Amino acid sequence: MIMKKTVWLATMLALGLTLCVKADDDGVNVGQSIDLVRRNPAGAPAPAPAPRAQTSSSSTDSRSGNVRLTKQMPAELTLGQEFMYQLRVQANENVSDVVVRDVVPEGATYVRSEPAAEVSGKDLTWKFSEMDAGQAKDIRVWLRPDREGRIGSCATVFALSRACAFGVVGKPGLAIKKTGPETAVLGQDIPYTITVSNPGSAVAKAVVVTDNVPDGLSHVSGQSAVTFNVGDLPPGQSRTLPIVLKGTKRGKHCNGATAVASNVSKVSAEACTTILVPGINLVKEGTKEQFLGKSADYTLTVSNTGDTKLTNVTVTDTAPVATRILNAAGATVVGNQATWRIAELGAGEKKSFTMSLTSATAGSHCNLASVVSTEGQSARAEACTLWRGVGAILVEVVDDPDPILVGSTTTYTIRITNQGSADLVNINTAAAFPAQIAPVATAQGTITGQNVKFQTVPRLGSKQSVEFRLTARGVSVGDTRVKFTFTEDSLTSPIVEEESTRVF
Repeated sequence: MIMKKTVWLATMLALGLTLCVKADDDGVNVGQSIDLVRRNPAGAPAPAPAPRAQTSSSSTDSRSGNVRLTKQMPAELTLGQEFMYQLRVQANENVSDVVVRDVVPEGATYVRSEPAAEVSGKDLTWKFSEMDAGQAKDIRVWLRPDREGRIGSCATVFALSRACAFGVVGKPGLAIKKTGPETAVLGQDIPYTITVSNPGSAVAKAVVVTDNVPDGLSHVSGQSAVTFNVGDLPPGQSRTLPIVLKGTKRGKHCNGATAVASNVSKVSAEACTTILVPGINLVKEGTKEQFLGKSADYTLTVSNTGDTKLTNVTVTDTAPVATRILNAAGATVVGNQATWRIAELGAGEKKSFTMSLTSATAGSHCNLASVVSTEGQSARAEACTLWRGVGAILVEVVDDPDPILVGSTTTYTIRITNQGSADLVNINTAAAFPAQIAPVATAQGTITGQNVKFQTVPRLGSKQSVEFRLTARGVSVGDTRVKFTFTEDSLTSPIVEEESTRVF
Protein backbone atom coordinates (compact mmCIF):
# COMPACT_ATOMS: atom_id res chain seq x y z
CA MET A 1 0.00 0.00 0.00
CA ILE A 2 1.33 3.43 -0.94
CA MET A 3 1.20 5.77 2.02
CA LYS A 4 0.18 9.16 0.80
CA LYS A 5 -0.52 12.17 2.88
CA THR A 6 -1.44 15.58 1.54
CA VAL A 7 -1.50 18.79 3.50
CA TRP A 8 -2.11 22.07 1.79
CA LEU A 9 -2.47 25.58 3.05
CA ALA A 10 -4.07 28.42 1.22
CA THR A 11 -3.89 31.89 2.54
CA MET A 12 -6.29 34.41 1.27
CA LEU A 13 -4.93 37.68 2.53
CA ALA A 14 -7.89 39.63 1.37
CA LEU A 15 -10.22 37.56 3.57
CA GLY A 16 -7.76 36.72 6.33
CA LEU A 17 -8.74 32.91 6.35
CA THR A 18 -6.56 29.86 6.84
CA LEU A 19 -8.01 26.41 5.84
CA CYS A 20 -6.36 23.17 6.91
CA VAL A 21 -7.40 19.77 5.50
CA LYS A 22 -5.93 16.31 6.17
CA ALA A 23 -6.61 13.22 4.06
CA ASP A 24 -6.11 9.45 4.51
CA ASP A 25 -3.56 7.22 2.85
CA ASP A 26 -5.23 7.05 -0.56
CA GLY A 27 -6.18 10.68 -0.63
CA VAL A 28 -9.70 9.92 0.60
CA ASN A 29 -10.81 12.59 3.02
CA VAL A 30 -11.21 10.90 6.43
CA GLY A 31 -10.95 13.92 8.73
CA GLN A 32 -10.93 17.66 8.35
CA SER A 33 -10.79 20.64 10.61
CA ILE A 34 -11.47 24.25 9.75
CA ASP A 35 -9.39 26.76 11.59
CA LEU A 36 -10.77 30.21 10.93
CA VAL A 37 -8.21 32.93 11.83
CA ARG A 38 -9.06 36.48 10.93
CA ARG A 39 -6.07 38.78 10.36
CA ASN A 40 -5.61 42.35 9.04
CA PRO A 41 -3.67 42.90 5.80
CA ALA A 42 -0.61 44.04 7.68
CA GLY A 43 -0.58 40.92 9.74
CA ALA A 44 -1.34 42.80 12.94
CA PRO A 45 -3.80 41.24 15.34
CA ALA A 46 -7.35 42.13 14.59
CA PRO A 47 -9.30 44.12 17.11
CA ALA A 48 -10.99 42.05 19.73
CA PRO A 49 -14.52 41.17 18.72
CA ALA A 50 -17.46 42.33 20.75
CA PRO A 51 -18.39 39.87 23.50
CA ARG A 52 -21.06 37.31 22.59
CA ALA A 53 -22.86 34.58 24.55
CA GLN A 54 -21.15 31.18 24.19
CA THR A 55 -24.15 29.32 22.83
CA SER A 56 -22.87 28.27 19.43
CA SER A 57 -20.37 25.61 18.45
CA SER A 58 -18.11 24.80 15.58
CA SER A 59 -18.15 21.29 14.08
CA THR A 60 -16.76 19.37 11.18
CA ASP A 61 -17.86 16.02 9.77
CA SER A 62 -15.58 13.82 7.70
CA ARG A 63 -16.66 10.56 6.04
CA SER A 64 -14.72 7.86 4.28
CA GLY A 65 -15.50 4.36 3.12
CA ASN A 66 -15.18 2.61 6.45
CA VAL A 67 -15.37 5.26 9.20
CA ARG A 68 -16.84 8.68 9.89
CA LEU A 69 -15.16 11.31 12.11
CA THR A 70 -16.92 14.25 13.67
CA LYS A 71 -15.32 17.05 15.70
CA GLN A 72 -17.27 19.66 17.67
CA MET A 73 -16.01 22.47 19.86
CA PRO A 74 -17.47 25.67 21.31
CA ALA A 75 -17.42 28.64 18.96
CA GLU A 76 -16.57 31.12 21.74
CA LEU A 77 -14.07 30.54 24.49
CA THR A 78 -12.86 32.46 27.57
CA LEU A 79 -9.20 33.08 28.25
CA GLY A 80 -7.91 30.91 31.08
CA GLN A 81 -11.15 28.97 31.44
CA GLU A 82 -11.24 25.29 30.61
CA PHE A 83 -13.48 24.16 27.79
CA MET A 84 -14.36 20.79 26.34
CA TYR A 85 -14.61 19.66 22.76
CA GLN A 86 -15.78 16.29 21.46
CA LEU A 87 -14.64 13.79 18.85
CA ARG A 88 -16.89 11.00 17.63
CA VAL A 89 -15.71 8.19 15.40
CA GLN A 90 -18.40 5.90 13.96
CA ALA A 91 -17.76 2.71 11.98
CA ASN A 92 -19.52 2.35 8.64
CA GLU A 93 -18.44 -1.29 8.55
CA ASN A 94 -16.48 -3.72 10.69
CA VAL A 95 -13.04 -2.21 11.26
CA SER A 96 -9.96 -2.82 13.40
CA ASP A 97 -6.82 -0.96 14.46
CA VAL A 98 -8.73 2.30 14.70
CA VAL A 99 -6.39 5.25 15.51
CA VAL A 100 -7.70 8.75 16.18
CA ARG A 101 -5.13 11.55 16.34
CA ASP A 102 -5.59 15.15 17.32
CA VAL A 103 -3.27 18.07 18.04
CA VAL A 104 -3.37 20.50 20.92
CA PRO A 105 -3.67 23.84 19.10
CA GLU A 106 -1.21 26.65 19.60
CA GLY A 107 -2.38 28.97 22.33
CA ALA A 108 -3.98 26.21 24.39
CA THR A 109 -2.88 23.81 27.11
CA TYR A 110 -4.06 20.16 27.31
CA VAL A 111 -5.85 19.42 30.59
CA ARG A 112 -7.31 15.90 30.27
CA SER A 113 -9.43 13.65 28.08
CA GLU A 114 -11.95 10.82 28.35
CA PRO A 115 -10.88 8.26 27.48
CA ALA A 116 -7.34 9.15 28.41
CA ALA A 117 -5.17 9.96 25.42
CA GLU A 118 -1.64 8.94 24.70
CA VAL A 119 0.11 12.31 24.92
CA SER A 120 3.31 13.05 23.08
CA GLY A 121 4.08 16.75 23.12
CA LYS A 122 1.14 18.35 21.38
CA ASP A 123 -0.02 15.09 19.81
CA LEU A 124 -3.03 13.23 21.28
CA THR A 125 -3.71 9.64 20.23
CA TRP A 126 -6.58 7.21 20.96
CA LYS A 127 -6.60 3.62 19.81
CA PHE A 128 -9.52 1.18 19.49
CA SER A 129 -8.77 -2.41 18.60
CA GLU A 130 -12.11 -3.22 16.91
CA MET A 131 -15.39 -1.55 16.04
CA ASP A 132 -18.43 -3.14 14.51
CA ALA A 133 -20.51 -1.52 11.81
CA GLY A 134 -22.67 1.26 13.29
CA GLN A 135 -20.67 1.37 16.54
CA ALA A 136 -19.54 4.80 17.76
CA LYS A 137 -16.79 5.97 20.14
CA ASP A 138 -16.98 9.38 21.82
CA ILE A 139 -13.84 11.23 22.95
CA ARG A 140 -14.01 14.30 25.15
CA VAL A 141 -11.00 16.62 25.46
CA TRP A 142 -10.51 19.50 27.93
CA LEU A 143 -8.20 22.40 27.04
CA ARG A 144 -7.42 25.75 28.61
CA PRO A 145 -6.95 28.80 26.28
CA ASP A 146 -3.73 30.66 26.98
CA ARG A 147 -4.17 33.65 24.60
CA GLU A 148 -6.78 35.57 22.81
CA GLY A 149 -7.65 34.85 19.24
CA ARG A 150 -8.79 31.94 17.20
CA ILE A 151 -7.56 28.49 18.14
CA GLY A 152 -8.24 25.11 16.56
CA SER A 153 -6.71 21.92 15.28
CA CYS A 154 -7.31 19.05 12.91
CA ALA A 155 -8.07 15.42 13.93
CA THR A 156 -7.47 12.34 11.83
CA VAL A 157 -8.69 8.78 11.93
CA PHE A 158 -7.16 5.63 10.53
CA ALA A 159 -8.89 2.22 10.39
CA LEU A 160 -8.48 -1.12 8.70
CA SER A 161 -11.54 -2.76 7.19
CA ARG A 162 -12.37 -5.96 9.01
CA ALA A 163 -14.10 -8.93 7.37
CA CYS A 164 -15.64 -11.26 9.93
CA ALA A 165 -17.21 -14.69 9.73
CA PHE A 166 -18.79 -16.57 12.63
CA GLY A 167 -20.03 -20.07 13.21
CA VAL A 168 -21.99 -21.45 16.14
CA VAL A 169 -20.45 -24.45 17.85
CA GLY A 170 -23.22 -26.61 19.21
CA LYS A 171 -23.44 -29.82 21.23
CA PRO A 172 -26.38 -32.20 20.72
CA GLY A 173 -28.04 -33.71 23.74
CA LEU A 174 -30.62 -36.33 24.59
CA ALA A 175 -32.97 -36.63 27.54
CA ILE A 176 -35.70 -39.20 28.08
CA LYS A 177 -38.61 -39.38 30.48
CA LYS A 178 -41.14 -42.15 30.96
CA THR A 179 -44.41 -41.88 32.84
CA GLY A 180 -47.19 -44.34 33.61
CA PRO A 181 -49.69 -45.29 36.31
CA GLU A 182 -48.42 -46.45 39.68
CA THR A 183 -50.96 -49.28 39.79
CA ALA A 184 -52.99 -51.27 37.29
CA VAL A 185 -55.25 -54.31 37.38
CA LEU A 186 -54.13 -57.63 35.91
CA GLY A 187 -55.07 -57.79 32.22
CA GLN A 188 -55.93 -54.10 32.05
CA ASP A 189 -54.43 -51.77 29.40
CA ILE A 190 -51.60 -49.69 30.88
CA PRO A 191 -50.85 -46.45 28.99
CA TYR A 192 -47.25 -45.23 29.20
CA THR A 193 -45.77 -42.05 27.72
CA ILE A 194 -42.16 -41.76 26.57
CA THR A 195 -40.85 -38.22 26.00
CA VAL A 196 -37.49 -37.82 24.29
CA SER A 197 -36.03 -34.33 24.00
CA ASN A 198 -32.89 -32.55 22.84
CA PRO A 199 -31.70 -30.11 25.53
CA GLY A 200 -28.51 -29.47 23.58
CA SER A 201 -27.55 -26.79 21.07
CA ALA A 202 -27.15 -28.96 17.95
CA VAL A 203 -29.28 -31.50 16.10
CA ALA A 204 -29.37 -35.00 17.56
CA LYS A 205 -29.05 -37.25 14.51
CA ALA A 206 -31.05 -40.44 13.81
CA VAL A 207 -32.65 -40.77 17.22
CA VAL A 208 -33.98 -44.26 18.08
CA VAL A 209 -36.12 -44.99 21.16
CA THR A 210 -36.49 -48.54 22.47
CA ASP A 211 -39.04 -49.64 25.06
CA ASN A 212 -37.96 -52.80 26.86
CA VAL A 213 -41.00 -54.80 27.98
CA PRO A 214 -40.21 -56.65 31.22
CA ASP A 215 -41.54 -60.01 32.38
CA GLY A 216 -44.91 -59.34 33.97
CA LEU A 217 -45.97 -56.91 31.23
CA SER A 218 -46.77 -57.55 27.58
CA HIS A 219 -47.20 -55.67 24.32
CA VAL A 220 -49.82 -56.49 21.71
CA SER A 221 -47.01 -57.33 19.27
CA GLY A 222 -45.71 -59.99 21.62
CA GLN A 223 -42.22 -58.48 21.36
CA SER A 224 -40.00 -57.88 24.36
CA ALA A 225 -38.61 -54.67 22.82
CA VAL A 226 -40.59 -52.06 20.87
CA THR A 227 -38.57 -49.61 18.73
CA PHE A 228 -39.46 -46.09 17.57
CA ASN A 229 -37.40 -44.39 14.84
CA VAL A 230 -37.65 -40.72 15.78
CA GLY A 231 -35.15 -39.40 13.23
CA ASP A 232 -33.33 -36.07 13.65
CA LEU A 233 -34.29 -34.04 16.70
CA PRO A 234 -33.45 -30.30 16.56
CA PRO A 235 -32.23 -28.53 19.70
CA GLY A 236 -34.96 -27.57 22.14
CA GLN A 237 -37.49 -29.92 20.58
CA SER A 238 -39.08 -33.11 21.91
CA ARG A 239 -41.18 -36.05 20.75
CA THR A 240 -43.86 -37.83 22.76
CA LEU A 241 -44.33 -41.54 22.12
CA PRO A 242 -47.31 -43.42 23.60
CA ILE A 243 -47.13 -47.15 24.27
CA VAL A 244 -49.79 -49.42 25.77
CA LEU A 245 -48.91 -52.57 27.71
CA LYS A 246 -50.86 -55.12 29.76
CA GLY A 247 -50.11 -56.59 33.15
CA THR A 248 -49.66 -60.35 33.07
CA LYS A 249 -48.26 -61.05 36.55
CA ARG A 250 -48.96 -59.81 40.02
CA GLY A 251 -46.35 -57.52 41.57
CA LYS A 252 -44.24 -54.46 40.78
CA HIS A 253 -42.78 -54.30 37.27
CA CYS A 254 -40.47 -51.55 35.96
CA ASN A 255 -40.72 -50.71 32.28
CA GLY A 256 -37.50 -49.18 30.96
CA ALA A 257 -36.93 -47.13 27.81
CA THR A 258 -33.71 -45.96 26.14
CA ALA A 259 -32.89 -43.34 23.53
CA VAL A 260 -29.74 -43.11 21.43
CA ALA A 261 -28.60 -40.94 18.52
CA SER A 262 -25.79 -41.38 16.02
CA ASN A 263 -24.00 -38.45 17.66
CA VAL A 264 -25.24 -38.79 21.28
CA SER A 265 -24.74 -41.56 23.83
CA LYS A 266 -27.61 -43.65 25.18
CA VAL A 267 -29.91 -42.28 27.88
CA SER A 268 -32.54 -44.24 29.79
CA ALA A 269 -35.60 -43.88 32.01
CA GLU A 270 -38.19 -46.17 33.54
CA ALA A 271 -41.68 -46.18 34.99
CA CYS A 272 -42.75 -48.75 37.57
CA THR A 273 -46.29 -50.11 37.89
CA THR A 274 -47.63 -52.47 40.51
CA ILE A 275 -50.00 -55.01 38.95
CA LEU A 276 -52.93 -55.64 41.22
CA VAL A 277 -54.94 -58.86 41.09
CA PRO A 278 -58.59 -58.58 42.15
CA GLY A 279 -60.13 -61.57 43.85
CA ILE A 280 -63.19 -62.67 45.79
CA ASN A 281 -64.04 -65.79 47.75
CA LEU A 282 -67.21 -67.14 49.29
CA VAL A 283 -67.38 -69.77 52.01
CA LYS A 284 -70.61 -71.30 53.28
CA GLU A 285 -70.85 -73.48 56.35
CA GLY A 286 -73.89 -74.94 58.05
CA THR A 287 -75.57 -77.77 59.92
CA LYS A 288 -74.53 -81.08 58.42
CA GLU A 289 -77.57 -83.08 59.66
CA GLN A 290 -80.87 -82.02 61.12
CA PHE A 291 -84.24 -83.51 61.95
CA LEU A 292 -87.18 -82.48 59.88
CA GLY A 293 -89.01 -79.51 61.24
CA LYS A 294 -86.05 -78.21 63.15
CA SER A 295 -83.79 -75.27 62.17
CA ALA A 296 -80.49 -75.57 60.28
CA ASP A 297 -78.15 -72.58 60.59
CA TYR A 298 -75.68 -71.36 57.94
CA THR A 299 -72.88 -68.78 57.83
CA LEU A 300 -71.79 -67.13 54.58
CA THR A 301 -68.40 -65.38 54.56
CA VAL A 302 -67.36 -63.25 51.59
CA SER A 303 -63.68 -62.22 51.40
CA ASN A 304 -61.78 -59.81 49.18
CA THR A 305 -58.72 -61.93 48.42
CA GLY A 306 -57.28 -59.45 45.90
CA ASP A 307 -55.32 -56.20 45.95
CA THR A 308 -58.11 -53.89 44.83
CA LYS A 309 -61.27 -52.53 46.35
CA LEU A 310 -64.48 -54.20 45.21
CA THR A 311 -67.72 -52.25 44.86
CA ASN A 312 -71.42 -53.13 44.81
CA VAL A 313 -70.78 -56.63 46.10
CA THR A 314 -73.99 -58.72 45.98
CA VAL A 315 -74.34 -61.97 47.94
CA THR A 316 -77.28 -64.20 47.00
CA ASP A 317 -78.37 -67.36 48.79
CA THR A 318 -80.96 -69.56 47.12
CA ALA A 319 -82.53 -72.05 49.50
CA PRO A 320 -83.47 -75.49 48.12
CA VAL A 321 -87.06 -76.04 47.07
CA ALA A 322 -87.57 -78.60 49.85
CA THR A 323 -86.59 -76.01 52.47
CA ARG A 324 -87.96 -72.72 53.76
CA ILE A 325 -86.07 -69.63 54.95
CA LEU A 326 -86.74 -68.92 58.61
CA ASN A 327 -84.36 -65.99 59.07
CA ALA A 328 -81.70 -64.04 57.11
CA ALA A 329 -80.49 -61.05 59.11
CA GLY A 330 -79.84 -57.95 57.02
CA ALA A 331 -80.98 -59.57 53.78
CA THR A 332 -83.78 -58.84 51.39
CA VAL A 333 -85.82 -62.05 51.24
CA VAL A 334 -87.99 -62.78 48.23
CA GLY A 335 -89.49 -66.26 48.18
CA ASN A 336 -86.71 -68.73 48.75
CA GLN A 337 -83.92 -66.26 47.98
CA ALA A 338 -82.00 -63.97 50.35
CA THR A 339 -79.82 -61.10 49.05
CA TRP A 340 -77.22 -59.01 50.88
CA ARG A 341 -75.48 -55.94 49.38
CA ILE A 342 -72.08 -54.47 50.29
CA ALA A 343 -71.24 -51.02 48.90
CA GLU A 344 -67.46 -51.49 49.21
CA LEU A 345 -65.21 -54.34 50.25
CA GLY A 346 -61.58 -53.36 50.71
CA ALA A 347 -58.59 -55.54 49.93
CA GLY A 348 -58.31 -58.25 52.58
CA GLU A 349 -61.68 -57.35 54.10
CA LYS A 350 -64.33 -59.92 55.06
CA LYS A 351 -68.07 -59.82 55.70
CA SER A 352 -70.20 -62.59 57.22
CA PHE A 353 -73.94 -63.22 57.06
CA THR A 354 -76.20 -65.80 58.69
CA MET A 355 -79.42 -67.51 57.72
CA SER A 356 -81.66 -70.32 59.00
CA LEU A 357 -83.70 -72.90 57.10
CA THR A 358 -86.13 -75.65 57.93
CA SER A 359 -87.45 -78.58 55.93
CA ALA A 360 -90.31 -81.03 56.05
CA THR A 361 -88.80 -83.28 53.41
CA ALA A 362 -86.20 -85.82 54.33
CA GLY A 363 -83.06 -86.07 52.29
CA SER A 364 -79.86 -84.17 51.52
CA HIS A 365 -80.69 -80.66 50.37
CA CYS A 366 -77.87 -78.40 49.15
CA ASN A 367 -78.04 -74.67 49.71
CA LEU A 368 -76.27 -72.69 46.93
CA ALA A 369 -74.89 -69.16 47.41
CA SER A 370 -73.11 -66.79 45.01
CA VAL A 371 -71.34 -63.43 45.12
CA VAL A 372 -70.55 -60.92 42.36
CA SER A 373 -69.02 -57.41 42.22
CA THR A 374 -69.17 -54.52 39.78
CA GLU A 375 -65.60 -55.33 38.75
CA GLY A 376 -66.74 -58.76 37.51
CA GLN A 377 -65.34 -60.78 40.35
CA SER A 378 -67.56 -63.71 41.34
CA ALA A 379 -67.58 -66.88 43.43
CA ARG A 380 -69.97 -69.67 44.47
CA ALA A 381 -70.32 -71.90 47.47
CA GLU A 382 -72.83 -74.43 48.81
CA ALA A 383 -73.62 -76.25 52.00
CA CYS A 384 -75.62 -79.46 52.13
CA THR A 385 -77.72 -80.65 55.05
CA LEU A 386 -79.06 -84.16 55.52
CA TRP A 387 -82.58 -83.70 56.74
CA ARG A 388 -83.71 -86.71 58.71
CA GLY A 389 -87.09 -87.65 60.10
CA VAL A 390 -87.72 -89.26 63.54
CA GLY A 391 -88.60 -92.84 63.45
CA ALA A 392 -91.67 -93.86 65.58
CA ILE A 393 -92.36 -97.55 65.87
CA LEU A 394 -95.85 -98.89 66.66
CA VAL A 395 -96.16 -102.57 67.57
CA GLU A 396 -99.43 -104.48 67.81
CA VAL A 397 -99.92 -108.13 68.84
CA VAL A 398 -103.35 -109.81 68.58
CA ASP A 399 -104.21 -113.42 69.30
CA ASP A 400 -107.23 -115.01 67.68
CA PRO A 401 -109.09 -116.91 69.05
CA ASP A 402 -108.77 -116.17 72.70
CA PRO A 403 -109.49 -118.11 74.97
CA ILE A 404 -108.63 -121.58 73.64
CA LEU A 405 -109.10 -125.12 74.85
CA VAL A 406 -106.21 -127.21 75.89
CA GLY A 407 -104.99 -128.81 72.69
CA SER A 408 -106.52 -126.08 70.52
CA THR A 409 -104.50 -123.46 68.61
CA THR A 410 -104.55 -119.71 68.29
CA THR A 411 -102.78 -117.39 65.83
CA TYR A 412 -100.75 -114.39 66.89
CA THR A 413 -100.56 -111.52 64.43
CA ILE A 414 -97.62 -109.15 65.03
CA ARG A 415 -97.93 -105.86 63.16
CA ILE A 416 -95.08 -103.29 63.14
CA THR A 417 -95.86 -99.79 61.78
CA ASN A 418 -93.46 -96.85 61.21
CA GLN A 419 -95.47 -93.84 62.35
CA GLY A 420 -92.51 -91.48 62.17
CA SER A 421 -90.85 -89.51 59.40
CA ALA A 422 -87.60 -91.46 59.29
CA ASP A 423 -86.95 -95.01 58.22
CA LEU A 424 -86.78 -97.69 60.86
CA VAL A 425 -83.60 -99.70 60.43
CA ASN A 426 -82.81 -103.26 61.43
CA ILE A 427 -86.05 -104.20 63.20
CA ASN A 428 -85.69 -107.45 65.16
CA THR A 429 -88.67 -109.24 66.75
CA ALA A 430 -88.62 -112.12 69.22
CA ALA A 431 -91.33 -113.99 71.27
CA ALA A 432 -91.04 -115.91 74.51
CA PHE A 433 -93.91 -118.34 75.43
CA PRO A 434 -94.89 -119.51 78.90
CA ALA A 435 -95.26 -123.24 79.71
CA GLN A 436 -99.07 -123.28 79.22
CA ILE A 437 -98.70 -122.41 75.46
CA ALA A 438 -96.27 -123.74 72.90
CA PRO A 439 -95.38 -122.15 69.54
CA VAL A 440 -95.93 -124.62 66.75
CA ALA A 441 -95.55 -122.91 63.38
CA THR A 442 -94.50 -119.72 61.55
CA ALA A 443 -93.34 -119.06 58.04
CA GLN A 444 -91.40 -115.90 58.97
CA GLY A 445 -89.11 -117.01 61.73
CA THR A 446 -87.44 -119.80 63.65
CA ILE A 447 -88.94 -121.69 66.62
CA THR A 448 -86.54 -122.89 69.24
CA GLY A 449 -88.41 -124.53 72.18
CA GLN A 450 -90.55 -121.84 73.75
CA ASN A 451 -88.78 -119.00 71.86
CA VAL A 452 -89.37 -117.62 68.40
CA LYS A 453 -86.97 -115.40 66.43
CA PHE A 454 -88.56 -113.57 63.47
CA GLN A 455 -86.74 -112.42 60.38
CA THR A 456 -84.94 -109.06 60.63
CA VAL A 457 -86.58 -106.17 58.77
CA PRO A 458 -83.60 -104.17 57.39
CA ARG A 459 -85.56 -100.96 56.68
CA LEU A 460 -89.12 -99.87 57.17
CA GLY A 461 -90.08 -96.62 55.54
CA SER A 462 -92.23 -93.91 57.00
CA LYS A 463 -95.89 -94.96 57.21
CA GLN A 464 -95.04 -98.48 56.14
CA SER A 465 -95.99 -101.69 58.01
CA VAL A 466 -94.83 -105.27 58.25
CA GLU A 467 -96.70 -108.35 59.71
CA PHE A 468 -95.61 -111.66 61.19
CA ARG A 469 -97.90 -114.63 61.94
CA LEU A 470 -97.31 -117.35 64.53
CA THR A 471 -99.47 -120.38 65.53
CA ALA A 472 -99.41 -121.69 69.11
CA ARG A 473 -101.26 -124.58 70.95
CA GLY A 474 -102.70 -124.59 74.40
CA VAL A 475 -100.79 -127.03 76.61
CA SER A 476 -102.31 -126.56 80.06
CA VAL A 477 -104.94 -124.46 81.70
CA GLY A 478 -103.89 -121.02 82.79
CA ASP A 479 -104.01 -117.24 82.29
CA THR A 480 -100.80 -116.81 80.31
CA ARG A 481 -98.69 -113.91 78.98
CA VAL A 482 -96.67 -114.21 75.78
CA LYS A 483 -93.77 -111.71 75.80
CA PHE A 484 -92.76 -110.01 72.49
CA THR A 485 -89.52 -107.95 72.29
CA PHE A 486 -88.69 -105.43 69.54
CA THR A 487 -85.37 -103.70 68.83
CA GLU A 488 -84.35 -101.08 66.17
CA ASP A 489 -81.15 -99.14 65.53
CA SER A 490 -82.52 -95.79 66.66
CA LEU A 491 -84.02 -97.19 69.87
CA THR A 492 -81.96 -96.90 73.01
CA SER A 493 -83.83 -99.77 74.67
CA PRO A 494 -86.08 -102.60 73.45
CA ILE A 495 -89.86 -102.33 73.23
CA VAL A 496 -91.62 -105.10 75.19
CA GLU A 497 -95.19 -106.04 74.41
CA GLU A 498 -97.14 -108.77 76.24
CA GLU A 499 -100.20 -110.54 74.88
CA SER A 500 -102.62 -112.29 77.28
CA THR A 501 -103.98 -115.69 76.18
CA ARG A 502 -106.26 -117.80 78.38
CA VAL A 503 -106.23 -121.57 78.11
CA PHE A 504 -109.08 -123.66 79.64
